[in-house]
Amino acid sequence: MTGRLGDSTVPLHEFLAEDFARMDPNLIRRCMKIDGRRVYLSGATGFFGKNILALLSELQRRGASFKVTALSRAPERFLAEQPWCRMQPWLEWRQGDVLEPWPGEGRFDLLLHAATDTAASSHVDKLEVFERILSGTRQALAFAEAHGTRRLLLCGSGAQYGQTTQRHADGVSETESRACDSTRPGSAYGEGKRVSELLCSLHAEKHGFDVVNTRCFAFVGPGLPLDGHFAIGNFMRDALAGRPIRLASSGEAVRSYLYGADLAVWLVVLLLEAAHGAAVNVGSDHAIRIIDLATRVRDLVDPRLAILTGEPCPGEERQFYVPSVGHARSYGLDAWTDLDQAIRRTALWHRAARMESQPLVGTAT
Repeated sequence: MTGRLGDSTVPLHEFLAEDFARMDPNLIRRCMKIDGRRVYLSGATGFFGKNILALLSELQRRGASFKVTALSRAPERFLAEQPWCRMQPWLEWRQGDVLEPWPGEGRFDLLLHAATDTAASSHVDKLEVFERILSGTRQALAFAEAHGTRRLLLCGSGAQYGQTTQRHADGVSETESRACDSTRPGSAYGEGKRVSELLCSLHAEKHGFDVVNTRCFAFVGPGLPLDGHFAIGNFMRDALAGRPIRLASSGEAVRSYLYGADLAVWLVVLLLEAAHGAAVNVGSDHAIRIIDLATRVRDLVDPRLAILTGEPCPGEERQFYVPSVGHARSYGLDAWTDLDQAIRRTALWHRAARMESQPLVGTAT
């Protein structure tokens, strides 16, 4: 099998079916309320989109009937990697850029806007990052208004809270008043997401549709790019290649990780059930230091490997990028897949992508 790091010819819907099968049946039944809806999905070929499409395939298999239009800049490239998405009668692909008017006809009940450039290279020009986020949100809103959309879910970011340090060790809450420093160019991504929330609120008030704001933190799972700027992806890339795991820092920063299958269920439940105007953190509240994360990946993927740390930054406050998820739990949402299992499953998927003779699903050992 061929493919770039982070992509795979393994049918993701078959692989993740095992993850969905071990979740609470009542939770999946709540997702089944998508039955009878017409849905528009942006960012369909990114990490969020891949996991959402896998969940929707599972819901369709269980008897839900719905239609999904998926927007992508390069659907043919994605379909070559995941040909199962070409054969789904419930799924229609449209080629287009989120920054331009979105293609599509007729009424759409639900819109899930998950399109965001998260590659490291996309953050070089910070002004472009900011403007792309806002342009994409404006196009999402224009589409919703033109196509009678009743509910829109916006995928925001935990970066909206700005620098979160020791005082957020118990997790940053949706009520946190701290935000990005608007005088720093490095705030472009987080500020773009914050302003997008305001745009959605203004348009929802004027045009009478519901909007749900999600503030998404860090994730792991099949479909996550291993050659991007995600620490856990880079660690897994090194471990799977059998080379030392390298950290760019001393590893004292604190993160948490939600598995992709869990993420998909969270987003679909919130799209269907969250209160209008809600802001909900999306992520795990199980905190881990980056150095401990590297050790965990090494121990689970290839215990023979060394871990090479970078130099500490004197005087720099430790960063805590971990959400408080009490609001999400009020909707019955949680991190059902623990970090060890998430790492094992992700490693299994990437290994299966390189060995056609290996089973595509199963519990990693």
